[in-house]
Amino acid sequence: MFNYNSDLEAILLSRVNANLLVGYLGGAFSQKNDKFYAATLVDISTIDYDDFAYLHEQVNGRSITNFDPELTRNYISNNSWHNKSVEECIEEGIYRYFSIIFTGIYFEQQWFIIKELCFYGDLKSEQAIKESIIKKSEYEDFWEQSIFRPQEPLTINRDGETITIRRVEMEEFKDNPSLVALLKQEKKEKINRLYNNYIEAEFIIPFFERLRINYSQRYQEFEALRVGYTTIFPEHKSYTLFCSLVKDADKNYALYYFLFDNRIRKFYKWTYFTPISFDFSFFYEQLIIEDLKQISHWDDIGFLDSSCTMDDEAFWDNYVFAHNGYHYTFLEEL
Repeated sequence: MFNYNSDLEAILLSRVNANLLVGYLGGAFSQKNDKFYAATLVDISTIDYDDFAYLHEQVNGRSITNFDPELTRNYISNNSWHNKSVEECIEEGIYRYFSIIFTGIYFEQQWFIIKELCFYGDLKSEQAIKESIIKKSEYEDFWEQSIFRPQEPLTINRDGETITIRRVEMEEFKDNPSLVALLKQEKKEKINRLYNNYIEAEFIIPFFERLRINYSQRYQEFEALRVGYTTIFPEHKSYTLFCSLVKDADKNYALYYFLFDNRIRKFYKWTYFTPISFDFSFFYEQLIIEDLKQISHWDDIGFLDSSCTMDDEAFWDNYVFAHNGYHYTFLEEL
């Protein structure tokens, strides 16, 4: 039954911003009290939407329903248009209500909660919208839906053949409920992006600039694979491998790997692989994977620039930090 529950409200109040609970309708627990569904409904004409806009940008999903799509379009010509912004749709009264849906599951001794935002137009009354929100938790097998179960393989049908789409960034969470896996991967991706931005700006780019200045015959240009340089590091981030396609003074190109050891603030050239020379520049992601799959489980280009971390101790111990007496086998200090 979808109603007011003080225990459920207490869970939400201690874990989400109070503004997200404006218009709280109530919620429901599963029979074992290990899952919940709750919601709000807000008449936009009664609030200042500027107080909610930033919080709404942080939610996990967004949808629109009960509206005339024609009203949300700004036509450039008869056959082309662009969609109006949320602010425009609110100002013009196209969006009349919004609801935050909270879906939670208790896992690993904590609550994992997904927040989803839905805007509503005027094709249904407020009472009808409220009833449709409440009714969702009353559907048969609601508590058994896929979001509460481990993710199933993503497949598509192509020319009568079922093809599985690999999502390597989700593989480490494959035994978690989908809701949990989504939140864990999202958090890890944000942390890794911040780390990548920091390590590149603070250390990698200045390091490449020094090589270019001091050894211009060998290191004339460094080409990033995508927006930034590709990095490989364990979750603890004590050290970072990074690579670049390097052009020398003779206009030859080769893929070089380097290591920055955060613990001692030193740079090394990683020499496990022998660089192959090319007389042209190219998109070299497959070349990286062809190298890495020989000595690690990174066998798909999806690993590159993803939330995945290289947490295989054998990779680091045997192929990066291997010792020959007091000296590294595959690392040359630069």
